[in-house]
Amino acid sequence: MRSIIKFFSEVKAEFKNISWPKRESLIQLTIVVISISIIVSLILGGFDYLFTQGIALFGQSVKPVKTTQTPIVTPIISVAPIASPSVTIKPVKK
Repeated sequence: MRSIIKFFSEVKAEFKNISWPKRESLIQLTIVVISISIIVSLILGGFDYLFTQGIALFGQSVKPVKTTQTPIVTPIISVAPIASPSVTIKPVKK
């Protein structure tokens, strides 16, 4: 029990040593992070849109090839069962 109390008292002492940022600094850094996130998402969304439209245009310009070949039919092969050695069962008399 003493080790748990000692742990929490050391945690409390360490919290006093932390240098927390000022409110103004925290707000500015938060705005920077949100702004960069929005800019990166817009850039990635734009590239995604361009690639999607490019693939769609490429898919429309390629015409399907009509084949005149007959379909390949695989033959069905039947295999006779393997003969097992003959076993005779004698009835048991009571």
